[in-house]
Amino acid sequence: MSTNYSTKNQAYKHLSEAERGKIEAYLCSGIKPAEIARRLGKNRSTITCEINKGSITQVKKVNGQKVYYQHCYADAVQNRYRYAREASYYLKLDRVSDNFLIEFTEAMKEKPRIHSVDTFVHTYKLKHVDVVVPSTKTLYIYIHHGLLEIMVIDLPRAVRIRKKFSKRPFTKKHLGKSIKERPKRSIIVPVLEIGKSIQFWGERQ
Repeated sequence: MSTNYSTKNQAYKHLSEAERGKIEAYLCSGIKPAEIARRLGKNRSTITCEINKGSITQVKKVNGQKVYYQHCYADAVQNRYRYAREASYYLKLDRVSDNFLIEFTEAMKEKPRIHSVDTFVHTYKLKHVDVVVPSTKTLYIYIHHGLLEIMVIDLPRAVRIRKKFSKRPFTKKHLGKSIKERPKRSIIVPVLEIGKSIQFWGERQ
């Protein structure tokens, strides 16, 4: 029976329930996290993180003494992952406070404008602790989708952002003019006889 291993590492990717089960089985067989990462085609940091999340302290008796050890359970990791996914949600616009939207619109249209989107969200959270406030990223999503009175053009920094590209240094070689582009000049060719010379007009060879 042949086993195919992937050599492509993926850093911090979500694992499936089957992959978590394989991790538990590999650990029970004494396989190290680095080898598990190689077999699953994942980054070693991803495997280590999953092991730490699913490790539960167990106790057993050895020669009448209690020995504590860590055991990784795939079910524990999967349940924690599922609960985290259920707890995370995209804040709908109708759940946002009307007072927040009004103050945000006024602050963005104020001239001269004092707050950016980020600073306004931070300041509003400090003043209204009990109010659910959308994140800066969520507000930008609202703006780019045209869900608010504020448009992208009202945010100079959002319009001004450009993707930066790294330029490779280019060294230009200056070789000078070619022979054909050089000006013509006379070349005096000496001869064997003393006091005599032949003057030749033409291109330099």
